[in-house]
Amino acid sequence: MSTAKFEWHPAKLLEDHDSFQDFALLVLNQPLKNGAILRRLWKNSKLRVAADGGANRLHQLSSFQGKFSNLQAIIGDLDSLSPSVRDFYSSQPTPAEVIHDTDQESADFGKAIRWIRKTQPNALDIVTLGGIGGRVDQGLSQLHHLYLFQSDPEYAAGRIYLLSGSSLTFLLKSGTHSIYVKEDGEDVVFGKYVGIIPLQEPSRITTKGLEWDVTDWETKIGGNLSTSNHVLPHTKCVEIETTKDVLFTISLRPVDGEDES
Repeated sequence: MSTAKFEWHPAKLLEDHDSFQDFALLVLNQPLKNGAILRRLWKNSKLRVAADGGANRLHQLSSFQGKFSNLQAIIGDLDSLSPSVRDFYSSQPTPAEVIHDTDQESADFGKAIRWIRKTQPNALDIVTLGGIGGRVDQGLSQLHHLYLFQSDPEYAAGRIYLLSGSSLTFLLKSGTHSIYVKEDGEDVVFGKYVGIIPLQEPSRITTKGLEWDVTDWETKIGGNLSTSNHVLPHTKCVEIETTKDVLFTISLRPVDGEDES
């Protein structure tokens, strides 16, 4: 196993800050289900990009037709972008840049990631909104992109997060990871459910801070999988050692009146 050590503070992405954070928000062409999270991400991010029809999704939300209209770029093959939506974002005081990428070998998700990385002077983390729901092939494509664009063992080009209406997912490279699921003095944004999934190849994992911790435990698709595990109530930091890349997913805290499932 790699001796690399990594620290994660995913809750900071979703908290109510007064200043920009060092990440880009990428909106995919998927239903936007969590308005409160979306508003926080919009305010926190330093760069806001829509992948093709993701701009339509933003425009459908009435609250985004005024105060939150400052989208900075729309990129893709533009086969889904509505002409009226394109006109709306192009006519703002600071118009969105519309980039027509005709590459047929890549999805709009990948085109947007490449554009973000090409245009930013420094490595920038990316929070991708719109995810794993709807068609199975689309969900697998999104997970594929987490691997495809994070091949460097040290995340040299930046980290990518995939946020759905109910969970946050990111890729743990081989090594030891300290994942802070709670931050001092901040609201709790995550629920209790955790999954650690070796999508690409088998791995051996050791965990601390979960209800069912494991030690040097082999996990693979078609074999043992750590899904629906629980973060212990007192846990602030989940520790995970992994010999190979694995997906880490954690549920979002439900809104009042809903049960976490």
